Amino acid sequence: METPLRISAVSLAVIATIAVGWFLNVAQPILIPIVLGALVAFLMHGISRELERIPFYSRIIPGWLRMTMTTVVMFVILMVGVGFFARNLEPVVRAVPEYADSLSLIVSTQAARFDYELELTWQSLDRVVFDNINLQSVIRYALNSVSYSAGYMALVFLYAILFLIERESISGKIAAIVPDENARKTVWHTIDLITEQIGTYFTTKTLINAVLGAVCWVIFLVFGIEFAAFFAVLTAVFNYIPYVGSWIAMALPMLFAIGKFGLGVEAVLLFAALCVAQFGVGYFWEPRLMGRSMNLSPVIVMVSLAAWAAIWGPIGAILSVILTSGIMTILSFFATTRPIAILLANTGEVPSIASRNAD
Repeated sequence: METPLRISAVSLAVIATIAVGWFLNVAQPILIPIVLGALVAFLMHGISRELERIPFYSRIIPGWLRMTMTTVVMFVILMVGVGFFARNLEPVVRAVPEYADSLSLIVSTQAARFDYELELTWQSLDRVVFDNINLQSVIRYALNSVSYSAGYMALVFLYAILFLIERESISGKIAAIVPDENARKTVWHTIDLITEQIGTYFTTKTLINAVLGAVCWVIFLVFGIEFAAFFAVLTAVFNYIPYVGSWIAMALPMLFAIGKFGLGVEAVLLFAALCVAQFGVGYFWEPRLMGRSMNLSPVIVMVSLAAWAAIWGPIGAILSVILTSGIMTILSFFATTRPIAILLANTGEVPSIASRNAD
């Protein structure tokens, strides 16, 4: 009877996974701002905790005031970021046809060297690829999306503040829900571990992305790339997507660079400089700062990236590592799902209830 039971269990697990995926996809307008609000709350708490290391800072300024100051500063920074995109998005989109014409001339010239005639213009590309889409409508839609993002960000911050307020009363609620002391220790161990992982990862990743964006901004300025600040911020945001995000963000400024410099030495040097920045920050400095905070297999990271991107789009791609790590931690505390957590881990080592009891 064990084999039929195992087949039934596996079948139910597959059906449950599909059902959960469908629910997450359908409910994303409700769930995404809640998840983003929780992450912003983690980030603000992590920044506030790091600021406590400043000499005399924690003695002079009380905890509630530190958190209030961090919240206000974070809200202003994000709103300024939304306004920055609103101001720069339209000029970037308007400049695309000009650079596309320069790029088409380069492509035609290179094709002529091989006795191949190729005429590629922005107008022909617009007719073939975009058919009858009006560029002005695209710009208007993009700007409306950015304006919508301002209200969306306010909603995310509201959730973040509510999470920070709720954090003060969560202890009493868990005690009421889980009266058994050992079970309550397990719950707290899971919460503490997930909180520590997410807080460390998100805070450190944000710092790394800011440094990478600053380095790329300097590189763009040195080479005289138009919209240098916009491309630098875009690189920093896309770097939240593991492995491939920052490289995707490099594509647009490189197209602008080729449209400006051609396939000359300047474009090659710019590409080399960006590669050095990507490798230096992403493959040397980041692993030393991040350590084993997430402990996810690289294969699992890529699979989770594809899965969460399919469910929640770009937001899912950005949150894929955080969400998968939280799921792995929860799975590790149950005997039936612990083998799955071990498969997801990079080293095969996952947290256990025994480790908590030993503490």
